[in-house]
Amino acid sequence: MCAKHAQETSLCTLVLVRHAASKGAGTFVGQKDEPLSEAGHRQLHELVRKLSGFRFHALFASDLRRALETARRAARGQNLEIQIRPGLREMHFGRWQGLSWEQLRKHEPGATNLWMRNFPSQPIPGAEPFRRFKKRVKAELKAIVDANRGRCVLVVTHAGVIRVALAESLGMKDKNIFRLAQDPCALNVVEHFSDGVTVRCVNA
Repeated sequence: MCAKHAQETSLCTLVLVRHAASKGAGTFVGQKDEPLSEAGHRQLHELVRKLSGFRFHALFASDLRRALETARRAARGQNLEIQIRPGLREMHFGRWQGLSWEQLRKHEPGATNLWMRNFPSQPIPGAEPFRRFKKRVKAELKAIVDANRGRCVLVVTHAGVIRVALAESLGMKDKNIFRLAQDPCALNVVEHFSDGVTVRCVNA
């Protein structure tokens, strides 16, 4: 779908896909290396159907298992080699990693209240600072875009990474990124021109 258009206009079209549901769903999974759940594996068939309308030139994926398992299924349908990029990992959530919001609200009500009120400046104990996470994501995606002008690229990654990419493209403030829904296997399309960006699709 996007390959011909990309070649004609010398833009880079990024199709950003969130991985399918993992066994850690409902918690701050972060960089915990959870595999896909049974529900996640069932979601892959529909993802392949959604991707069938695109003709990709390259496929990049986070090195975390849930993203790689999703990318491997997508790669079979597109006959692509997966290029693994650790820079596409989700944010590390430190002490909160692997815990649900309900658990955190019960055991750390003060910390969660501060985090909600002061995000993104309020740190999570032991976590990757949001500013550093955002810088990492922007650098990784810029490198992919710069190396793939005139091409259509599939990127299989995580909700936080995609929210950062979309918020940057839409000129949103960091504090509002959680307004961007990212369901399992969500599909997002962002066109990167030499002089700007157009968001074509969010959370499809």
